[in-house]
Amino acid sequence: MKQNTYTIWIRTGDDALAGTDSNVFIQLFGTTGKTESIHLPARDIFSFEAGGTDQYVLEVPDIGDLTRCCIGHDDSEGDSGWYVVDVRIADDETDREWLFTFNQWIGKAESGKLFACVDLSH
Repeated sequence: MKQNTYTIWIRTGDDALAGTDSNVFIQLFGTTGKTESIHLPARDIFSFEAGGTDQYVLEVPDIGDLTRCCIGHDDSEGDSGWYVVDVRIADDETDREWLFTFNQWIGKAESGKLFACVDLSH
């Protein structure tokens, strides 16, 4: 199966408590399949912090045009609520780009859930 390389930017909200230190995961859905749940390891103590944008490069099987993005964390650190603004994904081999707007809290205390999924709005 053909591999695709995607560059992903995850933007965390500006609220002082918007960041998380828990393990973050992402899953992508496309017109021809879906990825596994992929762990995005923190690069340093500033990963997924308030007001920040974290960039990752993923090599995954080609799943066609992206239609849905799920993102979340494992609640492994106390007070780990996370406010995700959006996730932007660019296909490094083509000019395709997708923007998934979340604008929501992900966390047991904040929203009662540890992950959120957003469908691409057409």
